Amino acid sequence: MFESYGLLALVLLVAGLLMLAAEVFLPSGGMLAIGTTITLCLGLAAAYTAWYQRHPLMWWTFCGMVVLLIPTTLGGAFYLLPRTAMGKRALLEAPDLEDLEPHVEATARLEKLVGQFGKTTSLLNPGGLVNVQGERLHAFSEGQIIEPGTMVEILEVRGTRVLVRPGEPPAPDAENTVADAAPRDVLDFELPAE
Repeated sequence: MFESYGLLALVLLVAGLLMLAAEVFLPSGGMLAIGTTITLCLGLAAAYTAWYQRHPLMWWTFCGMVVLLIPTTLGGAFYLLPRTAMGKRALLEAPDLEDLEPHVEATARLEKLVGQFGKTTSLLNPGGLVNVQGERLHAFSEGQIIEPGTMVEILEVRGTRVLVRPGEPPAPDAENTVADAAPRDVLDFELPAE
């Protein structure tokens, strides 16, 4: 009779773990989880009846198996879920970086040009073309009109266009004199001509 309780305990353990895995794949509103809990509790009761008095080591081994197999079954089910056809439909995959920002390589190349100087090849009103290191780039100004042939500095990259502002590259000797000169007030905007 005790052997049949031991067999019943193992069958209930397997049935409870299968219902637990099914809970991950099938939307049951928690009904499979309730069934899993009841089944595993009945399995523990059957194992207690079969082994607690005569083979306590078997009882504790069974309890340890229950404690270890529940998270293992859940982890395995969640590992397999995205690899099934149903899981692929239910779980949306995150898009690749290239899908979100299609011009990653161009933007990275343009980022290296920030701080460089170039010359406008067309009227920037406020958008147009600039030539930087022999390369024509789409550019836009900070809202001002910039005439063709004007020296500009690249301030930042936005998408595949560069933001520019009129400016001249510093003279090689100016670096030493600027560092030695007394600090002065610098405006970050242009004053209108009167």
